[in-house]
Amino acid sequence: MNGKLNVAMQKFSRSVIVPVKFMAVMGLFLAFAVILQLQFMPAFIQTFGELIQTMMNGMLDNLSVIFCIGIASSLANKQKVEAGLLALISFLIFLAANNAWLSINGMLAEAGEMGLFGTGQGLVLGFQVVDMNVFLGMLIGCLVGYFHNKFSTKEFHDIFSIYGGARYTFMLLIPTILALAIGLSYIWPVINGWINSLSNIILTTGLIGVFIYAFGNRFLIPTGLHHLLWMPFCFTALGGTAEINGQVYNGAANIFYAEMANASSITQLDSSLRFATFGFVKIFGSAAVALAIIYCANQKRKKEVKGMMYPSMFVAIVAGITEPLDFSFLFVSPLLWLVHSLLTAISETILWAIGARTFMLYGLLDAIVSNSVFSPSITKFYLVLIVGLVIGIVWFLVFVFLIQKLDIKTPGREDQIVTADSSNSIVGAEEPVLTVDSNQDEKKIIAGLGGSENIELVTNCFTRLRVTIKDESKVNHKALESLESSKGIVNNGKNVQIIIGMNVQDFKENICEILGIDES
Repeated sequence: MNGKLNVAMQKFSRSVIVPVKFMAVMGLFLAFAVILQLQFMPAFIQTFGELIQTMMNGMLDNLSVIFCIGIASSLANKQKVEAGLLALISFLIFLAANNAWLSINGMLAEAGEMGLFGTGQGLVLGFQVVDMNVFLGMLIGCLVGYFHNKFSTKEFHDIFSIYGGARYTFMLLIPTILALAIGLSYIWPVINGWINSLSNIILTTGLIGVFIYAFGNRFLIPTGLHHLLWMPFCFTALGGTAEINGQVYNGAANIFYAEMANASSITQLDSSLRFATFGFVKIFGSAAVALAIIYCANQKRKKEVKGMMYPSMFVAIVAGITEPLDFSFLFVSPLLWLVHSLLTAISETILWAIGARTFMLYGLLDAIVSNSVFSPSITKFYLVLIVGLVIGIVWFLVFVFLIQKLDIKTPGREDQIVTADSSNSIVGAEEPVLTVDSNQDEKKIIAGLGGSENIELVTNCFTRLRVTIKDESKVNHKALESLESSKGIVNNGKNVQIIIGMNVQDFKENICEILGIDES
């Protein structure tokens, strides 16, 4: 039971990342749009900036439907286009059904001076419905994904063939969505009250809350479930609610993006920002860890370790993708990972305690562009630089001390052995490293997973190839770990994750092509 639950949570966290990845692009363009509208800009440039901002607001204000389609499409094992279309249709008919039920039963809230804010209802694509925000998209997206995988393979014959496949799934979804629309008219107002209460508790726990949130967000990365922690706080009401320029926004990231769009009228950033500063560790912590590993490497292997660490460090700092670096030491020493997570929590707590209000959701590039629309007196970005320099040195010294004192076998420190073939050939591992043609790694990964007949599903996230297998006993972990393209293995029962790096998308597509799996 726990295995199935873990696999389900893995699939959900992976599917949520699909739309979230586009949020980074939206944030960058929104920041540029605000810059283009500064007073000293020519009129035609300001107009261009306003157009871009309007476009990005179109995405920001409709995240629920975006999450719905993204999650359903990602969860679908096959026929992803049909799954996405089913998600959109289901979302629309829910809005219509929920609005109709509220109207028929006299349950529609009346707008006040602040519109529908505080009534538990809101406008979504022109429909006044229960205010579930992104949760609605997540719920319907998961529901459609489940129904699609379970029923879309059902086919009928002769004159009824048109009702098979995805159409059959749609027929089943219609009464299900209707029941959901009616039920949530009564259930969600209660849940909404709980969410508001929980959000208020978290928002009022002060520095302890910041510490726990920051620690969990980093410590859970090996499981791939850290998305389940930060995503709700950044994109749903769990992270806070704020009214900006007459519009209500939920979630730390959404609130900040809205503040960016109204930067000229913002004198203080919303307190929900405490949930959107975990890019600090990606920038400063990653640099400290990478340099510590290089420093502690054996002298003869420093060049080799630099070749591995510098690219990983660069991607982590600039783009905020830390997995390639994280998995270079995580499995070698869980203690280092624990310390890394604790230093992350301490850093974010210190930043919040001394008044830093800097948005850092991804990497350095996003942090600079996003915060540039505000005065340094508002973001206190200079505090981030000061704390980053000081805590970065501490980070470096702590890692160096632990690696050397405990003789931790980080990259470049592995026990070296002489191979039987040549007394001059040295490899740095307890097992000889398998040298392979990188063009053949996809086939070797398939073989290491027990062959094509043992592979059930192949997907990926930012840096990980995620494979669902049938028989975990057939997986050859040593073979997978020995590949040059593999930076680590995470085994959660029948869900195997192979850390590839930024080119994981190409790996997945090549493997799917070899296996004959349809990605459409």
